[in-house]
Amino acid sequence: MEDYNKIQKLLKKDYMPIIYKNIKKFRIESGMSLTDVAEILDMSYDYLRRVESNNDSVKTCSLKLLIKFSILYHKNLGDFLEE
Repeated sequence: MEDYNKIQKLLKKDYMPIIYKNIKKFRIESGMSLTDVAEILDMSYDYLRRVESNNDSVKTCSLKLLIKFSILYHKNLGDFLEE
């Protein structure tokens, strides 16, 4: 029963703020600017800025985009979930 409760807690957790925070953290660690990443990933600077913003509550990040960040920053997908 204890394992079930742990799993339920993990399933209900909102991981998106953690993912967005790590996207920005990994970009900074890589030494790339927002402009650099936007050009490499062929996306708009404004959209990338929104993804990294703490104040934008309607932003989204698809799994496809998260995979691109993973490749670009040489990180495993699980790294984006770590607090």
